[in-house]
Formats: sequence, structure tokens, C-alpha cells
Amino acid sequence: GAVVIAALIGLAASPSQIYADDSFKDLTGVQEKEKIESLHARGLVQGMTGDEFRPQAALTASQGVTMIVKSLKLNLDGIAFIKKPEAKDVFTRVANDAWYAQPFIVAHYNELDIPASIEPGRTLTREEFIHYLVQGIERTGAYPLPKIYIQISDEANITPSYQGTIERALVYKVTALDPEGNIHPKDPISRAEAAAMVYDAVAFVESHQ
Repeated sequence: GAVVIAALIGLAASPSQIYADDSFKDLTGVQEKEKIESLHARGLVQGMTGDEFRPQAALTASQGVTMIVKSLKLNLDGIAFIKKPEAKDVFTRVANDAWYAQPFIVAHYNELDIPASIEPGRTLTREEFIHYLVQGIERTGAYPLPKIYIQISDEANITPSYQGTIERALVYKVTALDPEGNIHPKDPISRAEAAAMVYDAVAFVESHQ
């Protein structure tokens, strides 16, 4: 009984994590379909319901942070705490009992510079997600960075503090410019786009281990 109750509570509060069927019914014709299904089969991303990934839905901060922490296997190992860390110690709007509280704690102590006042339910922009993802990648090891100059057509739209991580994301090949050379930094990122970047990030990390 307790397991069922816990599952139901989890279902109400968070993206589905309790379904055995690993196929989503809403990925037909979605460019990122294979990457999403591969991540899901490995338990690295969840759907919004048992059979829906909702690929075109905007990615929220809570979903994005959870996706990065889980897929890159970031953790608190090797960090000494005087007391058990709680979300409220760091983030003003993340409840200690929220389903995404632990990923936010892990992200913070792995030096992803997520603002303390972030609203977990708000949509992430492309540049925000890329920035956090690259910071996550770089917590897993030191990677060679060839000296490559990448011309970004809409560079003026990038938040200056995100410039370096976006350039490194292009070098790491976890994202790419569009045919006109734009990165569209301020556009909201979709769940499908984010999952594809996470897939490429995991592949990059695994190829260097």
C-alpha cells in the first residue's frame, strides 16, 4: 500500500518516473526522437506522463536542472557538510520538499551558477540551459579545448557572462548554430531541444572517459 501511495504522490508532484513502458506516443516526426528514447531507456529523462514526453513544451528550470544533474550523474560525494544541505539554504523559491529540491542542491554545490531567486516553474532560455549544461559537463572532468574561433551571427544577443560557455558548447558539439549562424540565445528552449543537448553532452563525456 505504501509503495502505491508514494507512487501516486510522486505522479502528482513530478514528471512520471513510475512507468515501465519506455515508449512515448507523441514523438512521431520529432527530429530528436531517437535521442529522447535512448535517454529515457537509460533512466536519464522522464516524460510528463506515462506515454507523453511533450517534446515541444517549454522546458522549466526545475525540469532542466533535474535533467542536467541526473544525466551527468552529478552528486555531493566528496563534499563535507556541517549540516545536511537544504534547498531553502540556497534558493529562495525552491521548497525543501519539492521533487526537484535535491537536483537544485546538487547543482549549486557543483558550482552551476543558478540564481538564488530562480523561479523553478519558469521557462529556461536556450542560453541559460546551455550555460548550466556546459558547467555540468566541466564538473565531470577537464576536457581539451582546441583554439577555434566560432563566428556567432547573433552574438550581440548573448548575455556576456554566458558567452564563454556557449562557445565551449559549440566546441563540445552539444549544440550547433542554425544555417544563418545564429544560436537564438533568448528563445525559450523546448523539452526536445534540451534532451538532444543532454544526449550529446552525455556522449561527449563518455567518449572522453
